[in-house]
Amino acid sequence: MEIVNIDKAGRIVIPGTIRKRLKLNEGAKLLIADVKNDLLIIKKINVEELAEQLEKDFKNIDIDAVVGRVRSDIKEKIRKKHPSVFG
Repeated sequence: MEIVNIDKAGRIVIPGTIRKRLKLNEGAKLLIADVKNDLLIIKKINVEELAEQLEKDFKNIDIDAVVGRVRSDIKEKIRKKHPSVFG
């Protein structure tokens, strides 16, 4: 565990020992989540592996139908919350 600073551009430097141990090279993808109580989680992700896993997990699911259902649900919630917007 180390303390690092944020520069003017909002960047942080991950210490070399951590980068080396986690094999974080230039271009590595990191997921940053704001949990609560000033706690951030930074997780290394492999986009290609994630895409492959999603393809396997959703192999027999009609993604377009799921997206359409989500959009309909969102629109319905907006209509209920702001009826004047949709007349």
